[in-house]
Amino acid sequence: MIRFNFKISKSRKYLLIAGAILLVLALVYRFLPVIEDFLPREEEISLKQRHIAKYQRIVNEKGAVEARLAALGKSVKELERGLLRGKTPALAAADIQKILHKLAEKSKVEIKRVRVLKVVELGQGDYLGVPVQLNINAGIRQLKEILYRIEASPKYLTVKKMKIKVLSRRRTKKGKINADITVFGYLKREKGR
Repeated sequence: MIRFNFKISKSRKYLLIAGAILLVLALVYRFLPVIEDFLPREEEISLKQRHIAKYQRIVNEKGAVEARLAALGKSVKELERGLLRGKTPALAAADIQKILHKLAEKSKVEIKRVRVLKVVELGQGDYLGVPVQLNINAGIRQLKEILYRIEASPKYLTVKKMKIKVLSRRRTKKGKINADITVFGYLKREKGR
């Protein structure tokens, strides 16, 4: 076995120890940011814990959300009963005309003509607006009554536009007016269209 005999003086020992300590401190100073990146910080840990708690709450609310979705679906089905039943817009327009004739008969209003207008696409989902223009001669009270009956109909009917003209006294009885009323009914579009 080979032995090396190095004799180092005390002053050199202290110098070597001080150099080694300085080298270790320099390495720690240089590589400390890299080491800190590998170790999780307290803020990151608390942030991740909050995220986990939030996701846990969302998972726990699943049953309530499903129940609310079922209730909303039931509510939509119930509200869709007020829509027109025709499979096509033409059949829905015929349904509106039938309803308007019944309402006019109840209100004692004379219908001059009924005209089906072009179907309007609504921006909300799968629904169409089916407009029908109605020309009537009536008194003010009868006009008020038919407008009320249209709005109170079990089917969703709305008056979108109305033009009123007072008829001359020479041609008709006192207090008669002619009105063009545009009534909209609503229809759910078939899935295949």
